[in-house]
Amino acid sequence: MICYLHGFASSGVSGKVDKLRERFGDDQVIAPDLPFDPNEVYTLVNAMVREICFGDPPTTGRLIFVGTSLGAFYANYFGHLFDCPVVLVNPSVCPSQTLRDRLGPNKSFMSGEEFLVSIAHLDTLASMRNYVTQYYNSNLINLFLAEDDEVIPYRAALEEFKFVNSVRVTEDGGHRYHKNWDLVVDKIEELLKN
Repeated sequence: MICYLHGFASSGVSGKVDKLRERFGDDQVIAPDLPFDPNEVYTLVNAMVREICFGDPPTTGRLIFVGTSLGAFYANYFGHLFDCPVVLVNPSVCPSQTLRDRLGPNKSFMSGEEFLVSIAHLDTLASMRNYVTQYYNSNLINLFLAEDDEVIPYRAALEEFKFVNSVRVTEDGGHRYHKNWDLVVDKIEELLKN
């Protein structure tokens, strides 16, 4: 089972999710629309994982978290929380700092819905990062970065994730990584087989 977590102000409906569903099937990919409030994200994803793992009937097989940008930050957190492999694409390294310029009202890129970024949200993101730092397991992490990422400097991610299971740096692909998404899908397939 694949849990795809999208980036800041984005949506669980995207070409990336479509490609995951094409390869693995609709019933093997969940891609929720995440609320901005990190506490609400925790509640939503925690409930989904509990339903997947302990529902009636429980899902058999491996759970893999996949995320892009802020969604990669969340995927890393939940992967560590539930001891599951993660595939991180151009991850936000320290959103409690990088989202400071977004304090106040914002709009979803997809729906236009307004939401608020508060200091309390940033504090929660900092706590999540501290959790991962405390329980860091390099064996869980599979990292994909684009040198030409126009949002997050890829070197910051390389510095943050010095020790990982696998890393792939491409010259191009930009922040959205559309051009190289098949590399990500191939890695997920490899992880599901192991």
